[in-house]
Amino acid sequence: MFRYFENLIDPYTAYAERDTPATRLWPFLKEYAQPFRSVFLVTAFMSIVVAAVEVGLIYYMGRIVDLLDADPAQVWADHGTELILVALFIILIRPILQALDVALINNAILPNFGTLIRWRAHRQVLRQSVGWFENDFAGRIANRIMQTPPAAGEVVFQVFDAISFSLAYMVGAAILLSAADLRLLMPLLIWFVLYGLLVNWTVRRVGPASKAASDARSQVTGRVVDAYANIHSVKMFAHHDLETEFAREAIERARRTFQVEMRIFTAMDITLVTLNGLLIVGVVGWALALWMNGQASVGVVAAATALTLRLNSMTAWIMWALSSFFRQLGVVAEGMETIAQPIRLTDAASAPDLKL
Repeated sequence: MFRYFENLIDPYTAYAERDTPATRLWPFLKEYAQPFRSVFLVTAFMSIVVAAVEVGLIYYMGRIVDLLDADPAQVWADHGTELILVALFIILIRPILQALDVALINNAILPNFGTLIRWRAHRQVLRQSVGWFENDFAGRIANRIMQTPPAAGEVVFQVFDAISFSLAYMVGAAILLSAADLRLLMPLLIWFVLYGLLVNWTVRRVGPASKAASDARSQVTGRVVDAYANIHSVKMFAHHDLETEFAREAIERARRTFQVEMRIFTAMDITLVTLNGLLIVGVVGWALALWMNGQASVGVVAAATALTLRLNSMTAWIMWALSSFFRQLGVVAEGMETIAQPIRLTDAASAPDLKL
């Protein structure tokens, strides 16, 4: 089974090399993602299906709570077949759907997408002239070639594992609450607007901060590797204190940029906990008020509570996924500064093939 998914895409498939690759982020990613288009579409569909199943289970748990008001023997007589079918779905069908979703992401996309980017980026960089390499640190070039593919893979992973799943889940949650009682939708919508504002505040800051931190890490790698690669010259001609200070300067810059990035996440976490408290009190409190007035069943309260607690646990994960998504985009953007540079030293149009 694993081999089938692993062989869906050939990362070494032939492609047309370009002297002037895409220099903007999304065209750059789109160009590399061309062989994965059909797999991406199927994976997005499976993420939505898995989310719909999870919301459906919460709805059905509320229905079971309502069924418990009747006589046990009568419940089995009236709903026994339904309960057996649901149990079989949970035991057999749900794991199959989940397996397809994770196999597409973990086995078909992640290993092959990163490999494809690393292979093509390496080929692109090798076509540069000797002078191009002499104008940069070998360590920084290598670091960008190595860190860009996993960052791009993480971007794809978050799109399908978190972003598409969470969007489908929130839409399903809104449908479930509105079906139970339209008034339950109001606190969810208010929370969703505030949550959207927090997401917007976070992503606008985390992308540039991540790019700066990634660039600082590449500079550290470049200076350290350059010192090791030229160790004979360093030992014979360099002053020890000057050499260590040169490295310390880059390491300190990496620390400061990382501190800026972490401040954003701390502020985000504190605000998120506050918003989630408002969500729990708003939805569950309103559901209880409706039940006390005889306008909602116990099952509705149970479903609303389960759904709210599930959203409470998911929101930190969703925010982390979105932050990781934009943080990795920053890493990709930093890597593009090397990978997406045009080939300036090219053969003349009339140049004959080299004869060996």
